[in-house]
Amino acid sequence: MTTSNDPTNPAPIDGVDPSQFLWQLTRAHVDKVLHYTHYIPIGRGFTQKFLALEYPGWTLGQLIGLFDDAGIRIAPAENEGASGAPHGGRCHWQVEAFYFSDATTYHVVWNRELPFDKDFLAMKCQTAPAGEGPRGGKVITAVAAPRPVDLSGKKFFD
Repeated sequence: MTTSNDPTNPAPIDGVDPSQFLWQLTRAHVDKVLHYTHYIPIGRGFTQKFLALEYPGWTLGQLIGLFDDAGIRIAPAENEGASGAPHGGRCHWQVEAFYFSDATTYHVVWNRELPFDKDFLAMKCQTAPAGEGPRGGKVITAVAAPRPVDLSGKKFFD
């Protein structure tokens, strides 16, 4: 069941209780996930560690797909010169909160009064996402990804 209003519809859906969702994110939380789409944190295993700690049971692809389905991710090609993770984009500037339980149950709180900004809030997010998180979900163990190498076998980023 999808409880999100369409991004093109400025009218909010009333009567939605955020506590019914397992995850409660701010715009900064979404930006922080998108920050981990860059090849350096992926290649060094930071992305997998981050997901295991903050979003157990979720993959990066699943979260990005969810953000896209909800209409809250601005892809890099549509970023209008705004900064952000180069491979992941940023959260839409009019998103105040994003609640979800799974890939089909989510709600977006939009503030259509907010003017366009170029802020990328990942570095300002010092908190874990709110909510209960998964109920009985599988917690994955972080494993460092293999180091990227060139054709001669030289390791990068060392």
